[in-house]
Amino acid sequence: MVDLAERLDGIRVRVRAPGADIEAELRQRTGITISFGESVYDFINESALETVLASLARLLWAGWQRQYRAAIDETDLNIDADDLRDSNFFADRAKIVTLGASNDKRITITAVGMENYSVQIAPGTVREVPEDRFAVNAAEAATKLIQDFQAKVDELKKRYYE
Repeated sequence: MVDLAERLDGIRVRVRAPGADIEAELRQRTGITISFGESVYDFINESALETVLASLARLLWAGWQRQYRAAIDETDLNIDADDLRDSNFFADRAKIVTLGASNDKRITITAVGMENYSVQIAPGTVREVPEDRFAVNAAEAATKLIQDFQAKVDELKKRYYE
């Protein structure tokens, strides 16, 4: 029988940005891949790309949450609030501000509670950075964002439950 950790590691979410031929995939909880349709990167600007990447982040998170809930539903675990402490924990978790930046600092992603995403791309990036490198950089930023969220949730859990 597959244990819960393995099930959660096995979650794969693949999404396409509304109105754009840009896809993203999440796997192994923090592994992100971004891919562009033919010539999309050549004709997009930083502002439009910021909007698309924020949209992809929302879609990935929603898809992961759905599959996470489905995996939990197959166990005896209860992840809903049972008392005031749990409710306060969930409220504080929803306020966590997270940050992820690419190693070259050209792409920065911030989120509040992993619900409201904002992406900043340095001016000139699309012109100066090749598509494949941009995809790697964006994935780095997204992975660091997820890791930052996980670390902050772990700290919050310690404050509430230890």
